Amino acid sequence: MILHEDASFKIYFGDIKDDCVKSDGNYNIDYFEKIGSILNLEKLVFLKQVHGNSGVCVDQNFLEKNTALFELNGDYIVTNKRNIGIGVLTADCLPVIFYDPVHHASGIIHSGWRGAISNIIENCVEKMKELYQTNTKDLTVYFGACANVCCYEIQADFLKNLETISFFEDVIIKKEDKMFFDLSKLVAMKLIELGVLRQEINFSYNNCTICDERFHSYRRNQGGVGRQSTIISLK
Repeated sequence: MILHEDASFKIYFGDIKDDCVKSDGNYNIDYFEKIGSILNLEKLVFLKQVHGNSGVCVDQNFLEKNTALFELNGDYIVTNKRNIGIGVLTADCLPVIFYDPVHHASGIIHSGWRGAISNIIENCVEKMKELYQTNTKDLTVYFGACANVCCYEIQADFLKNLETISFFEDVIIKKEDKMFFDLSKLVAMKLIELGVLRQEINFSYNNCTICDERFHSYRRNQGGVGRQSTIISLK
């Protein structure tokens, strides 16, 4: 695991050592209690991810309800509460982490290709604008590990999924008789269209989950249940 420490927030980037999911596919609650304690968090919030485009806000009302881990469906979480960890689980999908330094707010997205093309990026940013008056030009964004273009091979019929994306040809790489999909570039281009500054998108932690065996990969492991967690918390 890697812990990115900033004066105002911290991000936990997990790896193959994360024991998030049991062999039977159920969540390993002991793991989440342990990581919450290690990160010294008052509460940890994860949703039951459904590859959709909706999410939740962790505000005082949410905290008072004492909602259990994975009780609610959704694929993004936003908050401006300190010492609350908001997280996603991935094994080829892209963890996208936002920090708004002006309003001290954060967001995190579980983005596979389905979420990306159904506007989960736009919906999360819009929610931060609505709740915290976030200006996209102020956002700092971090990408975690995901299936990257070096290994994310697709077939021709996949292209129909990208027909609504005006720049879809920019995220498809052809190598001889094979095609590869660049999920990270797709999300980055969407963010730039929304006004996020290119230089504020950090790819330092954007390893490829397929060829880098330090990470769980759904594709490499042929559908295995292993997942790594990514968590941001405000200080």
